[in-house]
Formats: sequence, structure tokens, C-alpha cells
Amino acid sequence: MTRREKTAALVAAVLTIVVTLYSAWKLVGTGVLSWHAAQPDFYSMALETAAVWLILFLLFFCAQNSLTAWFWTAVLCAAFCWLHVIFLPVAFAGAYTVYLILAGRWFNRTVLRQNLGLCWDYLLGGALTITVFCLLSLAQLGSIHNLRIWVAASGLCLLVWAGVCLRDFRTGTAGVRLRDFRTAPAADHMRGWLSGAGAPQPSDSPICGRSHPGSSAMLAAILALLLLQAGRMNLAVDFDSIWYGVRSHVMLNSGNSIYENLGTLGVVYTYPKGWEVLGLPLAGLPSYSFSISMNLWMAALTLFAAYETARLCLKHRLALWLPFLMVSVPGIMNMADTAKPDMVTLFCQLLMIQGVLRFTEERRTGWLAAALAAGGVSLIMKPTAVIFSTAVAGISALWLLVRRKPSGRPGNPKEMRVWLILLPPAAALIGIWGRTMKLVGVPVTSVFYGLFQKLGFEIKYPFYAAGLSPAGKHMPQGERLFFLAKRLYRILLNPQGHDMAHVLIAWGAVLPVVFLVLRACLGGAGKTSRKPETAQPLPLSYLTWLLMAMSFINLVSLYSLSQVDGNYYMLYYVLILLTGLCWLDGKDSCCRKAALALLIPAWGYGALLCGLTNWAWTIGNGGLHPVNSGYYSHVQEAQEKRTAQGSGTIWKILAANPSHRVIALGDLPGVLTFPCWVQSYVDVSGYWGNPQVVSSASAFLEYLQFADVDYIYMERGYVCAGVRIYDIIRTLIEKGHLYNVCEEGGNLIISVQKGDPQPEITAEHDLEIFDNLYIQHP
Repeated sequence: MTRREKTAALVAAVLTIVVTLYSAWKLVGTGVLSWHAAQPDFYSMALETAAVWLILFLLFFCAQNSLTAWFWTAVLCAAFCWLHVIFLPVAFAGAYTVYLILAGRWFNRTVLRQNLGLCWDYLLGGALTITVFCLLSLAQLGSIHNLRIWVAASGLCLLVWAGVCLRDFRTGTAGVRLRDFRTAPAADHMRGWLSGAGAPQPSDSPICGRSHPGSSAMLAAILALLLLQAGRMNLAVDFDSIWYGVRSHVMLNSGNSIYENLGTLGVVYTYPKGWEVLGLPLAGLPSYSFSISMNLWMAALTLFAAYETARLCLKHRLALWLPFLMVSVPGIMNMADTAKPDMVTLFCQLLMIQGVLRFTEERRTGWLAAALAAGGVSLIMKPTAVIFSTAVAGISALWLLVRRKPSGRPGNPKEMRVWLILLPPAAALIGIWGRTMKLVGVPVTSVFYGLFQKLGFEIKYPFYAAGLSPAGKHMPQGERLFFLAKRLYRILLNPQGHDMAHVLIAWGAVLPVVFLVLRACLGGAGKTSRKPETAQPLPLSYLTWLLMAMSFINLVSLYSLSQVDGNYYMLYYVLILLTGLCWLDGKDSCCRKAALALLIPAWGYGALLCGLTNWAWTIGNGGLHPVNSGYYSHVQEAQEKRTAQGSGTIWKILAANPSHRVIALGDLPGVLTFPCWVQSYVDVSGYWGNPQVVSSASAFLEYLQFADVDYIYMERGYVCAGVRIYDIIRTLIEKGHLYNVCEEGGNLIISVQKGDPQPEITAEHDLEIFDNLYIQHP
């Protein structure tokens, strides 16, 4: 390095350390995380994670061969899961993940006659399974019991099919060898390895050995931080997961079909529910962790897809930096501990990008079909994918048009056959969006109500199209700029404040700022390792286009949203990391190594934040429990809490029939844990519901009859006389539309009269109980 380059590297080092220390001081030293960082449970979890990393590092670095290393790694992971009481949830979710991969591989082999890779197998297997579940629901055979039978029966058939394939490969009757089947190479005209990226050479294997201590350390860190998320899974069940993630067996399919009108009003129950539909076989079990474990496996697949995408742009050792950096980003990894669909959406978007990169490399239009398929699957997982996935597709198309390169061999029959990859995603999209269309009148809900209304769609009763007013709309021009600048500062360095509550637990940490510092300081340092005519390679050009587009979209969202969610920017975090690594790949070895070394402090800070934060704000992982049943019963825990709160008998009444429908007035998310169909009062009356249905007693009664509600539950101390809903309920009791008022510990459960009102004398008796026994809010 020249003297100028050394000076630039020194400035970059100082700025990087200052940025990291400043953010750590504001958040952990004196900020909201200072108390969390001082708790013994956090220290215990941190020491345990460090010990796990050390063991994994020794396994990868010292093992004589990769098979031995991965065998003992699997043993360690199994022991870890058992000690943290999540063995059965992780095992069941893992088995289901294998089922989805086999289903996708069967489609790839028999229909497409391709081997696109492991991640593409999962994508197509998921789309196929969702399609089958939708068809069973249309035939009124979609009960969870029937779905489990389907998975078990078809899974057995897939295992037989896989066994036959393996036998053929061993005997040489197939055109592909056993080793090829295990590494899943593509056919000649769409060659790929595992997730579709280029096949590594023997010397370029992702399995680490003695000669690669750095790679061994990174791979061990990736698995250790995955296990950190797994270890606290039972404790970290967050509000959103309870709200709409782990209750699919009653809120999405409580009988024979996902197309039943269950009377739900909260918008979260009408989102595109592809992820929840896919997880129905694991819903309704005693532990919420059965459903949440799907996201743990999804996180592992997402990291693998990220590595394979990076391999299209970078050498192996540098490509491994992408998943290594990703595991330290709370905004990505903290989603592995929820039942939310953000992780699978990111997975699909990564495969979209991978498909475009493969197309630019091979000029085979089948990869464009694969990218479209991934985008289609993302649209059934999360409503915001309509924005972000559509943006990826649009920018990709624009970039390809600007390049104006001829396509592949349009007349190749094999190439045309690959377009059949669009069938499962298209069928799943119709099935999932069709559900929302049937129930609501528009194909996608959330903030898109207004858009579809302008297109001529009519929203059905009882749903309500709430408008989206930008947070800075009513400010003067100068205040708007200050408002946006303050938000940028917070989201980049110090996510504290009333509007940052959902950013801190899903933050990008300081890695984006560190890459910006490195780019500013080292932009002209280090001789480029590329030839002059390829100074802007295709992957970097494409990723830069995507990054610029996402930067604009995210700036608009920062200005518009009153409550910012950090998980909205998961794809943006990955694009920053991947684009930064591609830029570093263009530097000479000395400059690149210096820059990578400067990423380590930021990585350590991000890993610290992953340990301190999660969506449930729990601390630690609950410790080790050698003697356990293999799973933690959240249902039993909820019952014990309800009993302690004074509503144990009410729990038993509602548990008698999971199809009971209840509107619950009480603290969230506690009242949502009753083992039946439960909507909170906030679901009905809040911003994501319809305030009009509680505007009067008659309007509320109309909704109760529409939704076929059986009970009103009123938690003690939640409301008081003079509050509108209190007066509405009292009026309906007085008129005989609500009856059989039962009290337990100051809590009330009130039956809804389905036919003619109760006699006046009965109504008077119920009203007396209501007035005298309900413990009002002080």
C-alpha cells in the first residue's frame, strides 16, 4: 500500500471504530439496552454462545474430513436443542422442511427435468404444497387433520421416489451419478449447485478444513448465532406471532377450509397468508415453537441462498462473508424467532436476484422464469412484498432492457419447458389472493385498500379502508427535512424514540454506515483487480441499480410511516452487504483485507445486539434443562397464567370447543391465548379494524351477528363506565342481546344471543350481575 492508501485506511479505521463505539454507547452504555446488558441471564447466554462457537470451530478446523465435521455438528445441535427444550419442534419442522424440498425436487426432476438446486426445490415444494392445501379447502377437505394425512402419505411416496432415484444412481441406470444427486447439479442447459449457483471446484468447497481457519471461524459463528436464536425460542414468543402467526388452527382454518368466512375483521387475518397456510400441519400443537421452528429452518436456507447468490459474484472465501455478516444483523436474524413471514419473503427475493444473475451469466431465459416464480411466491407471503418484490422485478427488467443483450436459445424445447416452473407459484397465488378476494373484496389488504378502490374494487362488510397519511405531511417544509434527517440519524446510528420501537429489535446495526465509511475513505485506494474494460462488472452494476431503487423506496417509507418497522428493510440490508463485498472484490488483496478487518468490530456489535434484542424483549434463553419432554407447552403456560389471573374456569368453558368465537376486551397479547377463535377489541375497533362497527350498540350487534360470535370476554380492570364499549355492552345486555353473564375473579364472560332477545326479566338479572360484579378500571 502507498502512503496515501495507508492514510486512507487509518482514517477508515478511526471512523469505523468511532461509529461503532458511539452507537454502542448510546444504546448499550446509556440507552434502553443498558439494563438488559447488565442482567445475569444475558451473560449466561453470551457465555454459552461463545462456548458453542469454540466447539464448532474446533470441529470444522480439526476434523479430518467434512463428513465427520458435519456429523458431530449435527450431534451438537441436537444436544443443544434438547437442553433448551426445543428438540421436537425443531425435529418436526426439519422433517417438514425435508418434505417440501423433496416435493420441489420431484417437480424439478419429473416436470421440468431440471436440477435447479436445494433452495429452488424448497421454493417449488412450498408453492406446490400451498396449491394442494388450497384445492383441499375448495373441496371442503382442508381440515388440519386431513392436511397432516396428506403430508404423511405424500411424504412416504416422495421417500420411495427418492430411494428409487438413489438406487438407480448406484446401479448406473440413471444418467446422473449419486454424487451429482447429492450436490444437485442442473442439467446441461441450466447448470447449478444446490441452490442454483455455480458448482464449486474441489479446492473451493464451502466445507472448512485445517488450511482455512478463517472460514472455519466464520462458519462456526454462523451456526452459533443460529443456535442462539433457537435457544431462546420458547421464551421469545412475540406479540405479532401470537396475534396472527401461531393461531392459524383457529383463526385461519377452524374447520374444513381456509376459505371459510370466520368473521375476522382485523386486517392481519386477511393478509396474504401463504406462510401460515404452508405451516398449517404444524399448527394447533401444544407448543408455539412447532410453528416458529419453521422460521429457524427458513433462516438457515436464507443464509445458504445468500451464500449461493454471493458465489455468483465473488470467490468462495469472500462469498462466505455475506452470511457471516448477515447473522450479526438483528433486522434479519431476529426474524428467525418469530412466526412472521419476513424471512421467507427475503428468501424469495434473494432467489429473484439469483435468477437474474444466472441469466446474465448463462443467457438462458429459463432463469428469468425462475426469478419470476420466486417473485410470485413472495407475493403470497407478505403484503409489503407487493412493493419490494415488484420493485426488484421492475428494476431487473429495466436493467436488462438497458443492457440490450440478446436472449438465449428461444427455440430450445428444454428451455421452453423450464417456463412450467411458473405453474405452482401462479396456482398458489390464485389460491391465496383468491381467499382475500373472497373475504374482503380485494386481493391484497393492508395499506393497499385505497389503490384497489381506485381500480374499481369494492370492499365488503365489515372491512374498512383506512387511509395512510404520511407522518410528515402536515409539517412545514423545513420541519419535514429535519424530521427525515432525524429519522435517518436514528435508523443509522441510534434507533431510540417512540417511532423506533420496532426498529431497535429489527435493526441493521452499524454495518451499513461502516460500508459507507469504507467506500468514502477507500474509494480511490488499492489497485483494482479487474481489467479496465470490466471495471463495472455485471453483478455490481445490477446490484447498484437495485440498491439505488431500494434507497429511494426506503426514504419514502421513512418519511411516510408513523411507526417504522426495521424488518421492512431486510432486503436493503442484504443489498448493502452484497454490494459492498462486490466493491471490495475489486480492490487489491492488501486493501481488501484491511477493509474486511474493519468489519469485525461492527460484526461483534451486531452480534451483541442480536443477543440483547428480540421481538418479545425477553432476556437470556431460560438456561439448560437436561430432563424435559422435548417441547415446551405454551398452551399449558397460558392456562396457568389465566388461572392465576382469575379466569381459569372461563378458560375451560372456551377450551371445550376450539370453534367458539370470542371478542375479548383485555390486555394484549394475553387475551389472545384462549384456545379458541379470539379477536381482541383492538382488532375490531382499532386502526387495522373498523371503528364504525363499535360506533353504536346496533352497529356492534350487527357485527356480532355477522361474525357469529359466541361470547364477549371482559378482563377485570380493562374498561369502566363512560367508555363507549362499556356502555354498548351494557345496552345490549339491557335489551337482551347479550345474556348469561358469568363472573370469575372480576372477569366476565357473556353469551351472545343468536335469535330473538332474552326476556326482560332475564335481561334485568344479567344487568345486575354486570353492574355489581365486573371490576372496572380504576
